[in-house]
Amino acid sequence: MPHIHIGKRIKEVLDASGFSAIEFAKEINRTRDVVYKICAKESIDTALLQKISEVLEHDFFNYYSQALPVIKEPGKIGYIKKTDLISSLGDELKEFKKKLHSLEEQYETLQKLNRLQEEKLSRLEKKGKK
Repeated sequence: MPHIHIGKRIKEVLDASGFSAIEFAKEINRTRDVVYKICAKESIDTALLQKISEVLEHDFFNYYSQALPVIKEPGKIGYIKKTDLISSLGDELKEFKKKLHSLEEQYETLQKLNRLQEEKLSRLEKKGKK
């Protein structure tokens, strides 16, 4: 799993947020000095990280979960990482969209053929009644 310096990530998001260190400290019920210490730490308590995530409206847990295995593939050894799974699902979705588009075109063609057949049948029935 890649090394994550969560304090640096928090500082980046905090700097972009518009919060001052004092305002942010109040929001997480800490002092300004503690905020600076948080930004310097490589890891922090999960309850505090949850509060920080809420205040900054940023999912800091995602940095960790992206690297974790999420499912074991049936019949295979090993796990799929979230990023690989998302990429794979994205590729599958593109293929399904292509197939759907092709099926929609085929359906429209069949509807046109059906209308033509119905018109032809209707004309034949009219000729037969005369």
